[in-house]
Amino acid sequence: MRSVVVVAVPTDESIHVAVVALVASELVQDVVTQLEREALRIEVGGAELMNAAPTAGVYVVTVDAALGPLVGERVVAWAHRGELHPGVIGLVVDGGGRERESLLAAGFDDVVVAPLSVRELVARVRAVHRRVSWRGASHGRLRYGGYTLDVHGHALWADGKVIALTSLELAVLRELMKARGRSRSRVELLAAAWGDGELDVSERSVDNVILRLRRKLPRPELIETVRSVGFRLAP
Repeated sequence: MRSVVVVAVPTDESIHVAVVALVASELVQDVVTQLEREALRIEVGGAELMNAAPTAGVYVVTVDAALGPLVGERVVAWAHRGELHPGVIGLVVDGGGRERESLLAAGFDDVVVAPLSVRELVARVRAVHRRVSWRGASHGRLRYGGYTLDVHGHALWADGKVIALTSLELAVLRELMKARGRSRSRVELLAAAWGDGELDVSERSVDNVILRLRRKLPRPELIETVRSVGFRLAP
């Protein structure tokens, strides 16, 4: 395969972009440079990305006409082989309508043809990101900052690994993920985890659940303490 780049965009409000170049191409540097100008955090890697199951997010795959229609099917099969089922956008470097149709038929969520402005690319990434988030929520999943919460499975996906959660941990984290970076008070988190009943539970119990969650997370700093308010997820 030649002239192929995979750009992984986890579902984060401050989008992190991992550019994976399967073959050297001037387009790779152009994409990286332009996305950096959009204040997106960039990570560059190699073909090893497709040796492992994809993480949550949106994948922008650049292809040219010489790759043939089967490439789109292989990319979609790879992107959907894990549990997270991210969105996939095709960026056709050399081609046009026929390549666009074949990639859409293969299962891509969106396809654009180069040259195009990076602002359009970013707008399309955000649009697919929103659709993927809604799609995940409808199946009992919430996504934030590269994390995917499986509400029904009582598990959190992070960096391709599964973290088991208790019912209380899941309820608190779910409320924070639904808030999308906005603060939630201890009272709100208490109600989300223990309900509005008359159980004799103090707000201190919320702090204990937060402590356990931080110990389990690859990035404990994801959960921030907001003084005199409560907690929120870091942007």
